[in-house]
Amino acid sequence: MEHLVEIIKALAWPVAVVWLGHLFRAELRGLITRLTALKHGDTEISFNQDLKQAEQKASELEQSKEAVSESSPEELSQKERLYRLAEISPRAAIVEAWTLIEIAAVKSDLTTGSAIKRTNPKLILDHLASTGNFSPNSIEVINSLRQLRNRASHLPDFAITQDEAERYLDLAIKSAHVIENIAS
Repeated sequence: MEHLVEIIKALAWPVAVVWLGHLFRAELRGLITRLTALKHGDTEISFNQDLKQAEQKASELEQSKEAVSESSPEELSQKERLYRLAEISPRAAIVEAWTLIEIAAVKSDLTTGSAIKRTNPKLILDHLASTGNFSPNSIEVINSLRQLRNRASHLPDFAITQDEAERYLDLAIKSAHVIENIAS
């Protein structure tokens, strides 16, 4: 009899946890989508880590000093607007920042269609690679920005901090300038 009691004691918590997990499975799925980072052992996946990798690769996106120092008033107000948006909604700021890259691509005539000019990320990346003016790391930065934007837009409960959004904005602005300058 004592062995049966010990077995029941040993199984009580695991069975309760599994039962509660099954009972609240919809809520647990929602909670998992809100995670900004996931760590298991030495492996860590996060928006912040992907952003750091893109920033490291962005060192090759260095522009000429005149392009960096001479920002138009319109560009400055656009940057200020994006930073204010990042204070209110970091997710929206990331989506808006990606549009800077798309606008730069349209200005550089990286478009398809004759009646309605449009662009897509694959077209942008393929064209930049074909010009030979971009290093593989520079193309990877833009691709990383695209992937981060996709995660921010398509995972509804994915949390992004204001700091992460601002760092993303800086990379997107730099990438847009490089796209505009390379096509000039």
